[in-house]
Amino acid sequence: MPAVRPGLPADAPQMARLDAASSPWPWTEAQYLRSCTPVADNRERALLLELDGELQGLVVFAPEFDDGSIYNIVVATAARRRGYGLLLLDAAIDALLASGARRCLLEVRKSNTGARRLYASRGFHVDGTRRNYYPLPPGREDAILMSLDL
Repeated sequence: MPAVRPGLPADAPQMARLDAASSPWPWTEAQYLRSCTPVADNRERALLLELDGELQGLVVFAPEFDDGSIYNIVVATAARRRGYGLLLLDAAIDALLASGARRCLLEVRKSNTGARRLYASRGFHVDGTRRNYYPLPPGREDAILMSLDL
């Protein structure tokens, strides 16, 4: 059975490796370290999903006043289509609710139809588009803005 736990600073290298193996636009180790290091001016948090002691996925999110934002969800390529993305999304939403957030915001690449379906399955709706937001060799790709009232 998969287990979800908070990310720790020592997890940052493994998080970056998982992302690099799973995404064409991975975050850096420094970005993951920030989400695992609680400091006064940083509200980012990471939750990790492990199965048999192996990292299978992660979510980075942040409560921000009455809102919360989901910044990144990564599931290992070999572990996809097992409900782990949904498990991570629900864990982040639960944490945001516990922090007092009343709405969850996120953005997703227009081409990432799997993630868009995942978010829609939990009731997220499209709020708009940021044109040419993400790098995409060659050129740029739109970001779809989505939100969910908690």
